[in-house]
Amino acid sequence: MENITLGQIATALAFFLGMIGSVEALSFKLNKKIKNILEPMNKKIDNLELNTNKNFLVRFLSDVEQGNIIDETEWERFYETYQRYHFLGGNSYIDHKVEKLKKEGKI
Repeated sequence: MENITLGQIATALAFFLGMIGSVEALSFKLNKKIKNILEPMNKKIDNLELNTNKNFLVRFLSDVEQGNIIDETEWERFYETYQRYHFLGGNSYIDHKVEKLKKEGKI
């Protein structure tokens, strides 16, 4: 059986470290490419969610304004949606309507 030299160990170690570095660099480039591809789709999804939340909030606030009976679960959903609406960048006439209804004691 042959003896393994220190040089051979160093060469093998350098090879494995080079392989790890190459895989890491390739992985970084792939992640960046995938992110660039998915980013426009994520923006469209967020915009769709924002518009859906706006529609729900307008309808809900209209029900509140008209004095319709709203149960506890619907109120919880309202607050969740209103919070998400703000997270997505919403701030408009809906905020004005909420403030108006708060002043009137309906919210």
